[in-house]
Amino acid sequence: MIAVAAIFMYGCKKDNSKAESINLVEDFDVTKDAVFDTIAVPQHIRKIVKDISGINVYETSALAKGTIVSENFENFKKLKEIASDDELVSLLNNKNKVVAVYATIALWKKKPELTDQIFQQFLQLKTQIHTRNGCIVDDQNPAEPLYIQYINALDDKDVIHDARLKKLDSLIIFSPNPSESLLTEVFRYKLYPKQYNKQIEKLAFTTHKIPAINYLNRWYKGDYTNLLQKEFSSIITNDTLMDVNKQKALADLLSFRNPANKKVILDYIKKDSLSVKEHEILIELENNGIFPGQDY
Repeated sequence: MIAVAAIFMYGCKKDNSKAESINLVEDFDVTKDAVFDTIAVPQHIRKIVKDISGINVYETSALAKGTIVSENFENFKKLKEIASDDELVSLLNNKNKVVAVYATIALWKKKPELTDQIFQQFLQLKTQIHTRNGCIVDDQNPAEPLYIQYINALDDKDVIHDARLKKLDSLIIFSPNPSESLLTEVFRYKLYPKQYNKQIEKLAFTTHKIPAINYLNRWYKGDYTNLLQKEFSSIITNDTLMDVNKQKALADLLSFRNPANKKVILDYIKKDSLSVKEHEILIELENNGIFPGQDY
């Protein structure tokens, strides 16, 4: 994955973001589903709103390969400079959600209570917006850029203790169907109150969200031994899963050192023979009683 990312990211200028997508694409057409909602927009910002809607991509300040400016980020800066707070508030419910996201980001320091409210509304949307951060493009829930913007503005020492971030995290954890990328950030290095575990169990063992599985494996491995082994076995045997680190799932399964997992492990390493070349995995295979030449 590092090698692939390096190929795509070569020549790109990007933010040192704490969160980034793993979906890397050279180019994509996003204008065909652009929505224009400008009738009630004040005249002096109407062109900017129309321009943002036409580009139809939430862009950060990071530059993609071969570009000189991030056009929509420049439009965002103009909007933030020209629009009043009340005008930005009126854009929070714009039908073009790229416009709504930019308006929310422009307001989040001035009216944080509106950010919380809009963040929760965005989480409930089934629609996604197109995003670009340097060479990294993706389709995301509109809440994702807001979360990333907020967490990147914090000092590293404040990420664990920030009260508003804790609120955003809880909104994500208890939302009906949070995205994998948001959950990855939510569960990164954090331990939540134990009363969250029932909901995290649902995410891990009912909807099979890998970040939730990894969270319980990190903090509560002994409490969920059987369920975790079942999930890790399912991950490495599911050929339809894409963009999933199956070698990590294999290593996690091996860490239980359970003889009952031997067949599942052998079936997997026979398909992915490169995995046994990893030193840590090779050691764990031997700790599970699986030896080269004898078992594979």
